[in-house]
Amino acid sequence: MTTPELAERYARAEALLPHKLNDLIRTPRVRPNWIRHTETFWYRNKTPEGSEFVFVDAAAGQRRPAFDHARLAEALGELTGEPVDPVALPFSALEFHDNAVRFVLGEQRIEVSLDTYTATVHGPAHSGESLSPDGRWAVGFRGYDLCIRDTATDAERLLTTDGAQAYTYASMPEAGGFLVMQENLGFRMPPLIAWSPDSKRFVTHRLDQRALDLMHLVRSAPFDGGRPKPMSYRYAMPGDASVSMAEYFVFEADTGAVTRADCEPFPMPFLSTILRGHIWWNEAGTRIRWLAGDRTERTARLYECEPETGAVTELLEESSDTTVQYGPDFLGRTVHVLASGEVLWWSERSGWGHLYLYRTDGTVGAVTSGDWLVRAIVGVDEQRRQVVFTASGREPGTDVYLQELYSVSLDGGEITALTADGLDHDTHPSSSGRFFVDVMSRFDTPAVSVLRDASGAVVLELETADASALYAAGFTPAERVVVKAADGVTDIYCALYKPFGFDPDEKYPVLDEIYPGPQASSAPLRFPLSGGVTTVAQSGTVFAALGFAVVAIDGRGTPLRHKAFQDHARLAGDGQYIDDHVAAIRQLAETRPWLDLDRVGIFGHSGGGYASARAILQEPGFYRVAVSSAGDHDDRIYHAMWGEKYYGPADEFDFEAHANVSLAGNLEGKLLLIHGEMDDNVTPHLTMRLADALMAANKDFDLLIVPNADHSMLVHAAYWMRRRWDYFVRHLMGATPPDYRIADIPLDPERLGELLGG
Repeated sequence: MTTPELAERYARAEALLPHKLNDLIRTPRVRPNWIRHTETFWYRNKTPEGSEFVFVDAAAGQRRPAFDHARLAEALGELTGEPVDPVALPFSALEFHDNAVRFVLGEQRIEVSLDTYTATVHGPAHSGESLSPDGRWAVGFRGYDLCIRDTATDAERLLTTDGAQAYTYASMPEAGGFLVMQENLGFRMPPLIAWSPDSKRFVTHRLDQRALDLMHLVRSAPFDGGRPKPMSYRYAMPGDASVSMAEYFVFEADTGAVTRADCEPFPMPFLSTILRGHIWWNEAGTRIRWLAGDRTERTARLYECEPETGAVTELLEESSDTTVQYGPDFLGRTVHVLASGEVLWWSERSGWGHLYLYRTDGTVGAVTSGDWLVRAIVGVDEQRRQVVFTASGREPGTDVYLQELYSVSLDGGEITALTADGLDHDTHPSSSGRFFVDVMSRFDTPAVSVLRDASGAVVLELETADASALYAAGFTPAERVVVKAADGVTDIYCALYKPFGFDPDEKYPVLDEIYPGPQASSAPLRFPLSGGVTTVAQSGTVFAALGFAVVAIDGRGTPLRHKAFQDHARLAGDGQYIDDHVAAIRQLAETRPWLDLDRVGIFGHSGGGYASARAILQEPGFYRVAVSSAGDHDDRIYHAMWGEKYYGPADEFDFEAHANVSLAGNLEGKLLLIHGEMDDNVTPHLTMRLADALMAANKDFDLLIVPNADHSMLVHAAYWMRRRWDYFVRHLMGATPPDYRIADIPLDPERLGELLGG
């Protein structure tokens, strides 16, 4: 292959990088921003000319422009003295207040009356604040303490005076992996608080991390120059005596009065429960509920708190020999507390995730049952005692991951299928659950977004995605294939991307894109950018543009199936999911001779970084080339939460055999290790310890440390992506990479989840 031909392939692949897709898919999905206390929402829609803001009144079944874009642009131009394009308004988020809209422009908050279309400066844009639902109050940090600002007068006052290092209010655990990202991108995460619906109170946690040992990083090339800068922060590892502990406090916005929730502190070692949505107010603002478990999360509890007194009641508890999930999604909660006091609870106690009703008399009834999975509670009609939910795998002969809509009585009984269209339904309900936006798509079908009512009936057609530019750029949907796991019995699902310019008479090198984590799947079920957080960023199309055949496989140990399937990696251990990948690729090649099994490579990031290195070490005769980025190669020195939750306590699980260093002597092929120097989540020490073991075993390998990059690898993102391309082109394709430079990728916080795919 000539250098110009390869350069053309690189350009084609760059055009399909995740951050480019917004330019190739018009209105990929509707992202509703539900407006408090109403059945209305707004969203931003991409049009052929630019973009527009749309307002929807769900109860009236009406969709209209959120405002007169031309008049607003004119008003904004008069205020700023600069021309404003009405189809490219200089803001992406807004708030509705008393027939006016407010938004941030530069360092100021702007208000535009929708009666007169007069634009005024409403005040400075205070970054790093959490606004109340009515916009009256803004809570921010002052050092280690919290302060509150009255947005009507701009007056500020302290809410706390006892904040201290490692003993802070409303902040993430230091080990949560956001410290470096905030510094790199130049922002500060606002206080993590949950406001009551009436904006009178908020609840937040205070984290005690004082007993944790320190983790250390060094920023070798500071952005402002000068000496290297050390960074030390608190980080608990499996078997440590302490993890970060949280307790809840309720604050009154008007008076500053504070009430502590009357219960023992509970573990919060990684992500805030507020960030995960695991604490919430009831609709009346009279009760606070939250989910919390023990350190290994083998016990889950639901609590209720009276905000006036701090009195706490434990509503229910569930335990298991392995992890208790609050729902099938890592960040979700499939729990609903009814006004009657009954609790609709998701549980895997039968081996499958189903809904159970905890009654006030102490009895428990199964609302759903069977060898299929409830995925999400969409809405609960308490008067009719009906629940609308999504589920997958219920219909024989269908894709077991595809979500359809259903309804059933809270007391169990016959289930009614509300949809049967063969599309995946990603739902976004209003706070009341009376209406929801349904984004329907499939890996080969661009999204259609509709508004439905609680019965599942379509109220309004909203948008249909236009992916014609994506197809014109060479995109071809992956083929979705079902094969057997290594046990020869269990069905597993794969996505297979054919190389661009496919010729069935040719032989193509194969790339395995792996992420085996128990919290995310790999084989895409939805069309690009169609929503959902349970699938990791995809690179299949990008590498197919380079000329590779690419597979993504959801082997045993991944989520969204039954409990034993997800628990496989924890119970089998030692990277046994690699066996499923090898078995799957061999089966695919039986009917696809164009897959060259003498040239198989593998890559992955984070948990996929661990798995890609594990694969070439565990199966050196099968995998020839591996690129491992940000790999958690040794869970003994990774997060306590991860190892203890998904594998078990240090005295129960063989973390030594699980670590990649145990197989360092097996390396035969080509291995490139990549890590961000400032990765405060999966620290670079994990890669350096594998490098140390490979050196001790006298093995040749390649190593790239990216200065200043955190776990998201946004710094020098284009460079390390290009190096990954080059590595497979050179060592797996057998060609000389072109002299090519991927254009710099902007550091945009909105694209954090999109940038790992290239």
